[in-house]
Amino acid sequence: MPVELEFDFDAAVASVDVYSQDDIEHLRQWTQKLDKSKYIPKDLTDKQLLLFCNACYGDLDKTKACIERYYAIRKSTPEIFSNRVLSDELKPSIEALEFSFLPEKSCEGYDIIYHRLHYTEPSKYFFEPGCKLLFMTVDACLSKRGPQPGYIFLFDMRGVKLGHLTRVSLSFQKEKQRTLRKFFQYVQEAMPVRMKSIHVLNTEPVLDKLLLLIRPFMDKKFFDMIKFHHKNEDLEKFYETVIPRSALPPDYGGTLPDTQTLHKKCMQQLKQMEPYFRAEEQQRLAALDKKEKVEKAFKNLEID
Repeated sequence: MPVELEFDFDAAVASVDVYSQDDIEHLRQWTQKLDKSKYIPKDLTDKQLLLFCNACYGDLDKTKACIERYYAIRKSTPEIFSNRVLSDELKPSIEALEFSFLPEKSCEGYDIIYHRLHYTEPSKYFFEPGCKLLFMTVDACLSKRGPQPGYIFLFDMRGVKLGHLTRVSLSFQKEKQRTLRKFFQYVQEAMPVRMKSIHVLNTEPVLDKLLLLIRPFMDKKFFDMIKFHHKNEDLEKFYETVIPRSALPPDYGGTLPDTQTLHKKCMQQLKQMEPYFRAEEQQRLAALDKKEKVEKAFKNLEID
């Protein structure tokens, strides 16, 4: 089953600021020469390669490094990147969280990925499924819209409590620590987008403890992208310079549909994209050597 991204390739090529079909062909030849220890598929499409090239501003060395990290992390973090369907396992997180790639753009024309808690009771929060849904949302945006000049992540801390942090505690849950590290590695080194900024709205008193938890996993450049907004902050400058009211839900003074409506639409889109998610995983599976394919099959049987 081919990996079919939805965006129009010719329209995307016409819109990007850096493009060379020769570079696409160079990358394709490069993938053919790699051994299976890199986990990189040899049948990457022009659309897939274009996303990586755009994310790395056409720098071939950085593009190759991004591709390598992308497939290495996806292979080593199955709790986030395997079995990406809206199953019963994900249902509690679908109900407890809200995700969307917003329909409008930022002031500078960037795509906006939105996320917050819907239910604020910590017992309803599960870290790995939340990460899986977040990256599925990013992948859906990439598939539908193609390469873009930039991305903004918009996170709302409303209702985040100390109890949520204990769900991803580093002190007593080494497996969570590994996943948290992989999460930040993927965002900083492998995600095929031009990350421009991360805005955290409605910061709660627990913010200092949250930063203590996650700061060791962030490099300085990434940390400097994060902008914090207190719950009582006047957002007029934010509307003028970052995201206009027309691109925000009503909870933030905007004119879009409410966050639950946007979330439900996003989940419907993820459901419709299940053939893509299955094909993308099969493409990665085919890149493994025979021994790893057998091990993967047994792990899937255990999950089922």
